Amino acid sequence: MTLPRNIVQTGLLVSAGILASAVDAQVLIEEITVTAQKKSQNLQDVGVAVTAFTGEQIEALGWDDSLDVAAQTPGLTTTSNTGDSANIALFSIRGVSQLDFAEGQEAPVALYRDEAYVSSPGASGVPAYDLERIEVLRGPQGTLYGRNATGGLVHFISNKPTEEFEASVDTTVAEYGQLGLTGVVSGPFSESVQGRIAAYYSSSDGYVENRLGDDKRSDDTVSVRGIVNFDLTGESSLMLIGQHTDIDTRGGIFHSRASKANANGESVFCNPGDTDCGTFTADLPPGDNGFFSGGALFDTANGFIDDGDGDIYSGAYDRGDSGVQRKASSITAIYNHAFDNGIGFASVTDYSTSDKEYAEDDDSTLYAVVTYDATADVKQLSQEFRINGQTGKMEWIAGVYYLNIKNDFTGAFAFPSDGYFPKFSGDSDTNTYSAFGQIDFDLSETLLLTAGLRYTQDNKDFVYTMIECDITSSLGLGFCPARLISDPVFANDPFSDNAGFDGLLVDGFPHPFTRKDSETSGKLQLDWQATDDYLFYAGISRGVKGGGFNTPTDGFDVADIAFVGFDPEILTAYELGAKSRFGDGKARLNGSVYYYDYDNFQAFFFADTTSRLINSKAEFTGGEVELTVSPGNGWDFLAGISLLDTTVNGASPGGIQITDQEAPLAPPVTVNGLVRKQWDFGTGASIAAQLAANYADKQYFNVVNAEVTEGGDYTLVDAKVTYFSADDAWELSVFVNNLTDEEPLTYSYDITGFGNYTIQVYGPPRWAGVKFKYNF
Repeated sequence: MTLPRNIVQTGLLVSAGILASAVDAQVLIEEITVTAQKKSQNLQDVGVAVTAFTGEQIEALGWDDSLDVAAQTPGLTTTSNTGDSANIALFSIRGVSQLDFAEGQEAPVALYRDEAYVSSPGASGVPAYDLERIEVLRGPQGTLYGRNATGGLVHFISNKPTEEFEASVDTTVAEYGQLGLTGVVSGPFSESVQGRIAAYYSSSDGYVENRLGDDKRSDDTVSVRGIVNFDLTGESSLMLIGQHTDIDTRGGIFHSRASKANANGESVFCNPGDTDCGTFTADLPPGDNGFFSGGALFDTANGFIDDGDGDIYSGAYDRGDSGVQRKASSITAIYNHAFDNGIGFASVTDYSTSDKEYAEDDDSTLYAVVTYDATADVKQLSQEFRINGQTGKMEWIAGVYYLNIKNDFTGAFAFPSDGYFPKFSGDSDTNTYSAFGQIDFDLSETLLLTAGLRYTQDNKDFVYTMIECDITSSLGLGFCPARLISDPVFANDPFSDNAGFDGLLVDGFPHPFTRKDSETSGKLQLDWQATDDYLFYAGISRGVKGGGFNTPTDGFDVADIAFVGFDPEILTAYELGAKSRFGDGKARLNGSVYYYDYDNFQAFFFADTTSRLINSKAEFTGGEVELTVSPGNGWDFLAGISLLDTTVNGASPGGIQITDQEAPLAPPVTVNGLVRKQWDFGTGASIAAQLAANYADKQYFNVVNAEVTEGGDYTLVDAKVTYFSADDAWELSVFVNNLTDEEPLTYSYDITGFGNYTIQVYGPPRWAGVKFKYNF
């Protein structure tokens, strides 16, 4: 594969670099301990494609959101489908992702927070602060983690309480009215009890100009985490972790562009003067521009092909309440005990809640034509017990796991211009039981055999109801597909005013569905420790993501499990990898190649106003390479590249055909890099300058690869200069994110077939600020 010129230039410009917020310039090349296999190991001794970042590196990079980790992780792509990470946060590892915006879906990339699984995609987009480490595991992790870890997982690990007092506070002031505060206090309560509390606050005025009111893409987030550790005896400990996050944003807006179907039925963008793209603009009073009365949003004959003046960071957004309000809380209890015979026991108990309200100005115009609203009330309880030990040449681990998720959610594409307000509700109850085990057996001093197996029983109940419909006589369609329960006809003849809708979800009645799936995942791998500095591994893994139910927003699916449900996806993954140290320990090179063979791949398909997952065949091929070099004299470098090729083929019971399409959120090439130089003044004070960049190739946001759902390639560059005081008591940084003011398209929805337009999401513009941190 020949790399495009701009990728090569990016790689040469930013060979990449190590991050440090302290005087030590070699922090990245030092040993990093990870728990990828649910035991502490050196990063270089784990036969898994793992990328890990320490707390110092996270802080130096300026990451404060869970999605930021993708910037320097090969093979990981993150985004939000609406631009609001608190709404739905999307993680894609090696092209494996789940893009459905219905809250009832779980993702095939598992997110963990302090050993606890986070099921809700909305609860995945949270602030990332006071972290000890982030671990990204690529490839199926179905044996030890199990739950929906087909593509891999991302684990956020909080800093733990310390036995000595420590405290810090840092403040960020930046453009767009940004103010950020993070405070940490940690230390002992007694000889056997330690505590830590961390608080985070962030606010900004918004970077999208609104010509009708307050600017959009604002933020108002408060989060607090408290941790108490009890050393119960010399062999046992109990850690309690409580966290609460309150997020309020002004978002839910898009940049809209006129689009049409070409002669081949493919969705393409309109050009000024096109006569088949609409006859009026949306900036007219309601009644003159209804969706169902013909026409489109843009008068392309007069040059109106988008929702404003061509500026992606401005518009006329008439809905003042658009955005996200989410409250999320969790409490986790982690108990560990070491027995005299060397056997260890661990219990991880977690209970979490997430309550979301989301409002969207879907048409992004002067008058409300199309809106979208969603709510979600998620309650999750999980319990894991596991034991581990060593017998002769064999290390082993075994456990059981239980998960319950109750999710009550709604979604509604409404059409105020026509007085049409349909709304669906979904009530789901998931119960999962699993048992797992894995052994590491030393075949010789240099060969290690790993074998693991996990059995899972998935029980899911789901009820779909189309509710709250109102419709004006001006619509002229002659029916109201989803009636109010107060309809007097409801009790006597439920279909008398719904002729033609018998058997469809839209008939206004609750439709219950149930599925029970037995799933088996596993792993078989051989590691060869050629020398102390060179590890090679080869393995085959089976990953499974549970089946589920679609929640069409229009309700016009047949009320049958064959149409509403989708089956578990099964991934057979083959992988070869290598890890190495060289240059007297000053350099590290890790790489892997893989082939994925999918059965029942859950492909994301969006059309008109409805999303769904359809089972398909898929094949993925790719690889990643990561290089870290610390040659001395204050220089540090980091570089990574990922190559990926995906093919998806399939069909749904409803007749949707998918042929030779690329998977969504699967850019064929990504490149990341950093370069850092530190100068010491001889007095103990120092200054460090760093440049970070990441490149993403073009990618699609729908399994139907239309022009309107293609995101072009882009390169994001961040720069930072930091001064460290002589006593390491304080530091001052100046930073610029998106230095070149790139306009990255991060998501889009094709609504051509319904409204002759496409809505798009762009990442933030250039953003400069200063940060001051003080250590007590």
